[in-house]
Parts: sequence; C-alpha cells; structure tokens
Amino acid sequence: MFSGAKSPTILLIDDDADARFLLETALAEEGCHILQASDGTTGLSLALEAPVDIILLDVMLPDVDGFRCCQILHEQLKENCPPVLMITGLDDEESINRAFEAEVTDFITKPVNVAVLANRIKRVLRERELVQRLETANSKLLRVAQTDSLTQIANRRYFQSMYYKEWARLAREQKPLGVLLCDIDAFKQYNDNHGHLAGDACLQQFARVLDVSVNRATDLVARYGGEEFIVLLPNTGVNGIRTVDTRIRERLAARALSHETSWIDPFVTYSAGGVATIPHLEIHPESLIKQADEALYKAKDRGRNCAVIEPSQTSPTWRIG
Repeated sequence: MFSGAKSPTILLIDDDADARFLLETALAEEGCHILQASDGTTGLSLALEAPVDIILLDVMLPDVDGFRCCQILHEQLKENCPPVLMITGLDDEESINRAFEAEVTDFITKPVNVAVLANRIKRVLRERELVQRLETANSKLLRVAQTDSLTQIANRRYFQSMYYKEWARLAREQKPLGVLLCDIDAFKQYNDNHGHLAGDACLQQFARVLDVSVNRATDLVARYGGEEFIVLLPNTGVNGIRTVDTRIRERLAARALSHETSWIDPFVTYSAGGVATIPHLEIHPESLIKQADEALYKAKDRGRNCAVIEPSQTSPTWRIG
C-alpha cells in the first residue's frame, strides 16, 4: 500500500513489546518504515530528533501518558508536528474528549485491526499532503501579490501595508520612522535612447542596488510606481536616512550604468527625498509620504542627482536626528 518513494516513516510509541512487534510486522509488509519507543520520554526524543510522517501513540505508557505526550509534541514542534493517531483500549467519552483536546488527529481502538489502521494512516497522510500543497500554493500566491513582477522587490500595495503597521508600532513606542523616495533621473530619455527592454533592465539593476543597500530585516525596499522607488526605514532619523542614501549612491556609481543621453551625468543617477518623524496616531500616516514627495521635488529643482533629507514638519527636529 505504501510502496515506492513515498513510503512513510512511522514512529510507534507503545510499552507493549508484543503489540509493537505485531504492528511493526504488519505495517512493514505495507511498505512502512518503523521507529519504535517503549515509553513516552524515548518517543518524544525520537520525534524531536528524527523526521517522521506519522506517530502511533499508545495512551497507557509507564512514564508520560499519551495525552501529555501529544500536548508536548504540539508545544515543541508546533506546525511541524506530524499527525498523531492514538491507540487506546479506552472508549469512554471522557478519554475520547481528552484525546481530541490534546490535538490527536484520530484514534484507533484496541484490539487493532491492521487493515483499518493501514487505511487510516493512508487517509491521514493523504489529507496532510493536500493541506501542505494548498499551503505552498497559498504562499506562492501571497508572494506574487506582494512582489513587483519586473523588479522582484516589494510592490506598492505591500509597502503600504507594512508602512501602516510600522507607523502604528512606532507611534506606540515613540521612536522615529524614516522614508526615502527615489526617482531615476532622465529615465524617459533612457527609454527613448535604449528601448523599453533596456529600460526594464535598468529598473531591475537599480532595484537590486537599493535592495543590497539596506541591511536590517525591518527595512523594506519597494517599487512605488514607474521609475520611483521607496525605502521604509523604521527606527531611523534623518542622519540614518542620509547614511542609507550615501550607500545607495556609492553602489550605483560602482555599477556605472551608461546614460549618455542624460543632461545630468553620463551614468544613471537618481534624485531622492527623505523625511523622518516620530509617528503619532492623530497624524495621518500619508503625511510623511507627501513630505517625502515634496522633498524629492526640491532635489529635482536643485538640479537632480542629489537628495533632500529633512525632518518632518510635524515633529521636533531634536527628536529625530
């Protein structure tokens, strides 16, 4: 029944040596690989050390009973806990309720019918595989929904969701939040001269420069729209934003992406607006983005290929430098 590459590994925890022998023999004939433990402590150690597909757990054990074993397994392994089939001679309502309260997947009553057990194992493993496939598919869909398809960094929607979360968190903690809005200089001319495919490649390379220029797990780089990109910098004031901007410029200059039709520089450059504030719940979060956009336009007015980075008008300068 379980022959082939998908032969399951089963951990059998039972203090009855004869019962273990009979189940091992029968399930091995079905193509299962069996690990054995004669008590709860040994069984828990095996379950935590060796990857198993399913656990057959007796209720009555000499040290830790099956109910407590199941609870410990879920506490330790959490979502990685394999399905647990409880083998029990108890068929009273209280025992059944205790089994499911301990998050037992299902239970088998003694004496064990091996054919029923094998089919039950097969069903449980099939259901688990379907759930895992669904979770994988959902995870892929979530990544697609959060990612800009061209540059493979976060998209604007995901940025906004994380931005609002950080705003609320830092408002509670009264710590600074910085944003840096970047715009590639003379990008229309780049597209007109090199073509849209080359323009796409330029966007991808610039996104890569941004992505490798932020170091903390809480920082986020996103494509904001067209040739505009935005960097979310929690716990960062204006000095920290300047440091990030300098790092980006150094790495972009090192790439030396040719832009011979630019009236600013023969290589690809960018303009940026950066703002930092200490968030407050009574201030609309979008106000900081608006101020970053205004700072970006100041940088463009100053000739581009520069950054205007300043404290927000809504917070005292000395608190966010």
